[in-house]
Amino acid sequence: KTVLLQTMILSLAMANRPPHLSLMLLDPKRHAFDLFQGLPHLARPVIWEVEETAEALHSLLRLMERRAASSGLAVDGRPSVVVVIDELADLLMVGGKAVQWALTRLTQRGREAGIHVVAATQKPTAAVLGPLVKANFPVRLVGRVTSVEDARTATGWSGTGAERLMGRGDFLAVAEGRVTRFQAAHVSPQEIGEVVTGIGDGGWNGGW
Repeated sequence: KTVLLQTMILSLAMANRPPHLSLMLLDPKRHAFDLFQGLPHLARPVIWEVEETAEALHSLLRLMERRAASSGLAVDGRPSVVVVIDELADLLMVGGKAVQWALTRLTQRGREAGIHVVAATQKPTAAVLGPLVKANFPVRLVGRVTSVEDARTATGWSGTGAERLMGRGDFLAVAEGRVTRFQAAHVSPQEIGEVVTGIGDGGWNGGW
């Protein structure tokens, strides 16, 4: 799931020039997003600490409220903001109610303001994720899980077979009442570094 997140971040960065896209990367375990530190799309350096995470999420809530108050402006003219979170379950456990409340508000109302949340976890248990994921993540990409119960929590459905996936990029996409099995792309750390360096130096125009 970390490789899938990295591929998604790189794809977004290649397809959208700043300031049309702003990224906020939350990495509580400090190993998923280091390669993106030089990316000009970052609203701030990759965030590791829980205190900064809570402050950053609340800053996005303020942005959401400002955009809602000026809703007469064309949404297409606003930069999109994408928040990417690795290890959501760990973040919720450590960050407590302040982080959970902020994330709930962003996932409930952020899309209308051009603020989107992409989150991943290795622990899709109902006790940790509960109503936050069930109600507010309309699209789910699910890799292999360890039990039928975790498969049901992760996909929101029974009988998807997520516990029988093969790993190594074998995923289910659950969206709009459909389940689609797909193979996730793989991008190596070296490839990520080369593209990030190229974008940072202004030499990459593959998606622009």
